[in-house]
Amino acid sequence: MDKFYRKELETYSKDYKIFIDTCSILEDISDQFWDDIVPLLHQYKTKIIIPKRVCEEIEAKCKDDKLSNRAKKCLENIKQLQNDKVIEIKGDETDNFADNVFQVVFTKFRMSHKLLLITQDNNLAKDILALNKNKSVQANTVKVRRLDEKGCLSEFSWAIRRTNDSTPANEVFDIKKVVSNIPEKELNKISTIPKEQSLVYLSTGGNIRLLEKIATGGEGIIYKTMNPNFVAKIYKKDNNTRRTYEKIQLIISKNLECQGICFPKTIIYNENNEFVGYLMPLARGKELQKSIFIKPLFIKNFPNWKKRDTVELCVTLLNKIQYLHDRNIIMGDINPANILVVSPTEIYFVDTDSYQIEEYPCPVGTINYTAPEIQRKHFSTFLRTIGHENFAVATLLFMIMLPGKPPYSQQGGEDPVSNIIKMDFSYPFKQNSNKRTPDGPWRYIWSHLTYDLKEEFYNTFRKDGDKSTEDKRLKVNEWLNIFKYYLLLLDSGTLGTQDKMSEELFPTRHKKTSNTQYISCMLCKNEIDEKQCRNGICRSCLALGETYYCKCGKEIFYSNNDKYVKNFKKPLTCLDCFSHGKQVHSNIRCIECGVYFDITNNELDYFNKKGLDVPKRCPNCRKERKNNAYNYSSNISSNSPNNNSNNSPNNSSNKNLNNNSNNSSNKNLNNNSSNSSNNNSNNRSKNRKGSLCFITTVVCQYYGKPDDCEELTILRNYRDNWLSQQVDGKLLIAEYYNTAPLLVSLLCSSSEYEYYCELLWKIYIIPCIELIKNNKLEECKNLYIAMVQFLDGQLRKPLT
Repeated sequence: MDKFYRKELETYSKDYKIFIDTCSILEDISDQFWDDIVPLLHQYKTKIIIPKRVCEEIEAKCKDDKLSNRAKKCLENIKQLQNDKVIEIKGDETDNFADNVFQVVFTKFRMSHKLLLITQDNNLAKDILALNKNKSVQANTVKVRRLDEKGCLSEFSWAIRRTNDSTPANEVFDIKKVVSNIPEKELNKISTIPKEQSLVYLSTGGNIRLLEKIATGGEGIIYKTMNPNFVAKIYKKDNNTRRTYEKIQLIISKNLECQGICFPKTIIYNENNEFVGYLMPLARGKELQKSIFIKPLFIKNFPNWKKRDTVELCVTLLNKIQYLHDRNIIMGDINPANILVVSPTEIYFVDTDSYQIEEYPCPVGTINYTAPEIQRKHFSTFLRTIGHENFAVATLLFMIMLPGKPPYSQQGGEDPVSNIIKMDFSYPFKQNSNKRTPDGPWRYIWSHLTYDLKEEFYNTFRKDGDKSTEDKRLKVNEWLNIFKYYLLLLDSGTLGTQDKMSEELFPTRHKKTSNTQYISCMLCKNEIDEKQCRNGICRSCLALGETYYCKCGKEIFYSNNDKYVKNFKKPLTCLDCFSHGKQVHSNIRCIECGVYFDITNNELDYFNKKGLDVPKRCPNCRKERKNNAYNYSSNISSNSPNNNSNNSPNNSSNKNLNNNSNNSSNKNLNNNSSNSSNNNSNNRSKNRKGSLCFITTVVCQYYGKPDDCEELTILRNYRDNWLSQQVDGKLLIAEYYNTAPLLVSLLCSSSEYEYYCELLWKIYIIPCIELIKNNKLEECKNLYIAMVQFLDGQLRKPLT
């Protein structure tokens, strides 16, 4: 039994209520059907339902001379099957004919059950399938199958393409090995080319008038005609070749009829009896390229589509391509722009005059649909094989299931032609992956495809895959089996039961696995693997954020990752304006101590906005004056019994206090502080070997580096093995331990934390590491000192 047919039978046995009609039971080949399905009925503890009226009809056939023996045998089989508990006979005496029973039962129970009818009766099958046209959201899709010559369940021929065995011999083209000897560029002599309102003449007799243009392409122009069911293709003068004329005549000679394939029907001549084009059926629908393959247009054109619709679309496409292959027609250029889509079951193939037929090659091709072995070849110089075509078919199916994404698109890939020739397929299967699957939703869509489909795609597109060579690629009928089974899994609810998101066109996560914990994203509310989230937010949402503009007009992006994970404050300026603000605008000499100090652009902007003059004193003098004023005010307040504001100090007392503070208190305080800090720092330097979280450690933590990362290890070795041995080394280390904790505290609480970390990393820390590696140890010391001084100057904001 075929692998996919067995899976199909398993699904029906497990998930469907199966009914069987009189005519199918009476078929001799039904014995094989029972042999195939009975073990599965036992396995899933289910039964096939036979209406009581069916049994009565079989009993009546026992009196028929031609069917008597078969009918009696069928009754014996039914009795045995009933004893084996794999069938169930149901019905009332009031039931009408069996056909009416099926109509009533299927109409009533299709809302609550998945139903399958097995019958050989065409009319009954059409009536039951017609129930599916009643598009109820809750209703399940009804299935109808017949027993074929092998006793297998199959669709009715009128519901699908005709099989190869039934293809009329007069419709089949010969298979040729050599390209036509008619020169490719040999043009026909054309005196006039028809245009709108021109009267043209048909090879079948009569004439027809051209109306307005519908479309213009590389080869010619499509016109509406007086017959609303047909359009005319009129070739441009440079594309009207003898080879084209002979080829179209050959196509027309077969008188092919297939709904949705717009074959040339009759030759069109101008008034001088010169070949100018042909008449073909009118097509309708949206271009596959401009609808299904572009997500916004896909959603706009087919807003209600689910995964089932794309799978059914693939089945429809495959049936039409099989029709062509049965007649030895190779499409050659499977161009999605030449496939129009109305619905999953109604599509149109246009530009059929380019198909390869006998010795006439398809002269054009599209890179993504061209097999590796014929890339970079001139298509009009050779005849494609069915193996070449099978590659194109596989690509088309892939790009429908992963809408618009070529199979060889990947991260860091080369040009499309090179990628195809190398066959470096990036989508994983089992443990096999090159780790270059494209970013975005594609990896999610891939994970939700059925195992069988992923296996065949992988083996087709991956170099050295089981189906990757010209002679081993899957044929259309093999793809049909895969997609019909996929459709069955969707209709039976099997995939939806495993993971409801498998029924969606664009899933937002990988397919569920039993050992994975899922949570709802805090922002988008989609179910996501908990390990793929940070702070309860999925990666997709973390990459989103708010876009706004700096005062300079540049765009600023504040991501959700910055907001919810890094907890950064919303930046007010772009990086350029931030850097500009930190630059020195002017250098001013303090009017009190005589020291020069800097005014940055940010400070100047602040003073201007506040309507303040630029300070004349340095930050230290400003701070000292403020502290002295605060201390004096505190003393006055504490000495005032009533805490009366009228007892404020005068200018003279302020002046004396400032003088005393400057001349004695500050001097002594500075001396004591210096001695104390040196002693304490020396003690700390003996005990601390990187245990405190100082500047480089903080920056490394910002970049997600561990405490034993290369950068910290190099700097600590530098400190312990070289710097500490220098004349000034121990003093520098002690001063650093005394200064760094405060700088780290200010850095971590700064609204510009991210900026400083990135600046320190690029301007100071990485260059220091490179200097150490190049044994430029003294330069490293000077650069690190400069970093500490820079950070000290930036974080200890001047007071005004």
